[in-house]
Amino acid sequence: MRTLAVVTNIPTPYRVPLFNALAEALPEQGWKLHVLFGSAGNDRRRWSVPEEGFRFPHEFLSGWNLRLGTERILNTYGGLGDALRRIRPHGVICTGYSAGTVAASRYAKRHGIPVAIWSGTVPGPLEREWWRVLLRRWLVRKSDGFLAYGSLAREYLLSLGADPGRIHIAWNTVDTDRFLALPLPRSPLPSEPLRLLTVGYLERRKRVDLAIEAVAACARHGSDVELEVAGDGTERPALEALARERGVEGRVRFLGNVAYEAMPALYGRAHGFLFPTGSDIWGLVLVEAMAAAKACVASVHAGATRDLIADGVTGYAVDFGRTEAVARRLATLRDEVPRLGEAARARVRQGFTLEKSGEGWRELVAGW
Repeated sequence: MRTLAVVTNIPTPYRVPLFNALAEALPEQGWKLHVLFGSAGNDRRRWSVPEEGFRFPHEFLSGWNLRLGTERILNTYGGLGDALRRIRPHGVICTGYSAGTVAASRYAKRHGIPVAIWSGTVPGPLEREWWRVLLRRWLVRKSDGFLAYGSLAREYLLSLGADPGRIHIAWNTVDTDRFLALPLPRSPLPSEPLRLLTVGYLERRKRVDLAIEAVAACARHGSDVELEVAGDGTERPALEALARERGVEGRVRFLGNVAYEAMPALYGRAHGFLFPTGSDIWGLVLVEAMAAAKACVASVHAGATRDLIADGVTGYAVDFGRTEAVARRLATLRDEVPRLGEAARARVRQGFTLEKSGEGWRELVAGW
C-alpha cells in the first residue's frame, strides 16, 4: 500500500468529512491517506473540530500562523520536511501555493515522487502581482498534476501554464448528506414574510451590506422580506448601523457565530438564501444552501455560482451592486421557492457530493 501525503493548513468541519471519505475510497486503488495539517487552527477560523471524528491518519505540524490583514493567514508549515522524511510518502498533494507547497515540491523532486497542487484560486488583484505569478508558474512547472475546485480554478491553472490533461476537477464541497436530508421547501403563506438567510464572515469582501440594501429596497416597495445573518466579524457594528439607518433593523437579525452542527436547522427555517459576496474563489455556503433546497440568489463574483447556478433554473446569478434589480428579483422569489429549491437540490445531488469530489482525487492518483 502506497502512502499519499496531503499537506494542508488546518482541520475544518467541511474538510474532515472529505478526508474521511478519501481514507475509505483510496485503498481500493492501493493508496492510504496521511494528512499533514500546518497547525491545529488559527484565530480567524474558530471552529471546534473534535479529533475523535478524524477517521484518517494525521498529524499537526509546528507551523506558525502569521496574520496578513483581516482575512489572510500565512502558515509557515514548520516541521514539514521532518514529517515527510518520517512517513516517506509515494505521492504528495498540497493546498494552493503556500510555503508548504514550496517545501513539499522540493522534497518530492529530490525523492523522485509525484506532487500535485489542490487549488481553488481564481484571478483577482493579488493574483496579478508579479512575484506571485512567477512563484506560481514555477510551482506549476514542478507539479505532476492538479486538483481544481471548479471551472474558474481550472482556467486559472491553465493561465499559469498547467497541462490541461493533468487537471482534474475535485468539486469543492461539504458533507451534503446532512443538508440533503432536510424537508423540501414550501412557499411562504400570504401572511408570512419571505425568510432569507446569509452565512459568512462579516468582512468587507463578503458584501453583506448589499444584502441589507436589498432588504431595505424590498421594504420600500412593499415586499415582506426578512433576513437572518449568521456569522461574525469586524464589519458587524457597521452592518447593524446600516440596518438601523435604512429602517430595517426589525427585518434583519444578526445571529453571530453559529456552531456548524446547528447549520442544518438554520437553513431549514429559511425559504431562500442570499450569497452577496464581492469576491470568493468558491463559496461552500452556496453548496450547503442548494443541498438544503433553498431558493438561492448568488453573486456573479463567486466561483461556485459559475458551476452551480443555471440562471432561472437552479437559482439566480446577480450583481448585488444593482440593488433595485436584486429587490425586483426577491419580490418574485416567494412564488418560486419550491421549484428553485428542488432544482438546486437535484444539481447538488448530481455533481457536488463528497463522492463526486473524490472522483477527481481517484483520477489523479490513478495516473501515479
